Amino acid sequence: MKNNGKFQNGLIPPALSILFTAGFLPVGTVSASDQLSNHIGTVDDNGSSSALSVSLLTRTSALWSNPQWQEFKRIWKKLDSIAPADGDYSSNQLDYEKLNKIRIELDNSYVELMRIADEITIDSLDIVLLHRLASDRLDILAYGSALPMTRMMLPPISDQTDDLLPQIEARIDTVVRLREDGLISSGEMITTFSNLRSSIDLYYLLETINSETGYSGVLWTVRWPMEVDRIQPYLDSIKTSVMESLRNAGSENEEGYSVMLEDLRNMEQSISNVQDRLPALHDLLLDLELF
Repeated sequence: MKNNGKFQNGLIPPALSILFTAGFLPVGTVSASDQLSNHIGTVDDNGSSSALSVSLLTRTSALWSNPQWQEFKRIWKKLDSIAPADGDYSSNQLDYEKLNKIRIELDNSYVELMRIADEITIDSLDIVLLHRLASDRLDILAYGSALPMTRMMLPPISDQTDDLLPQIEARIDTVVRLREDGLISSGEMITTFSNLRSSIDLYYLLETINSETGYSGVLWTVRWPMEVDRIQPYLDSIKTSVMESLRNAGSENEEGYSVMLEDLRNMEQSISNVQDRLPALHDLLLDLELF
């Protein structure tokens, strides 16, 4: 349902109360709308000083009445509304007809968002990652956690990404329940949303690695840490090992090791690109789940 930039209690969404409760936005004697208008910073509680860390209001207000973003948000919330009664994601929740309809809507929404990305100042990488997550959420709701088998053996990180999806769905279901119970500014909601955001951050990084891991080379057999802050150091250790092997090999297999190093550098850049986008992606998740 489109809000057209307006909300029940005025121009500022009531869900922003969670930000004040969590300490993400300043609370003083001026009105909430004035505080938001004057606030410069980020809802990212990591204290990031990244140039991307602009205010939530600046980053998302243009989206509140944008039809393309609201269509993506409608589809996202449609996925939110589909949940197993017993919390078991091993079985399917959607029949083929409904799956196909949502898939078409989601893919069309992705195309439209990419078309206007510059107009609404959303980075194309943000749209790509959100679409991948929504698409994988749709798969798990359609097929259950036992996703269709493929004839090609996948790298271990594919299983790691798939294993993370039920956790994300369960945490989204908890956020939805707390929101429906009117507990949006409670400590329980803040903790649950923080846990959801951490899981999705990990998904973005793992899915980025997964999409760029070829079926040969040093990274194909790697199982990655399931903590965001351990992924980069783990990649550094792999890179150090390959460089040591390159030095020991001398001219023998030098070309092969050089290819490995290039793969590692490309992966390092891809991970860095996603990490740079996390503050903006956090704000977009707030808009999708809490507003």
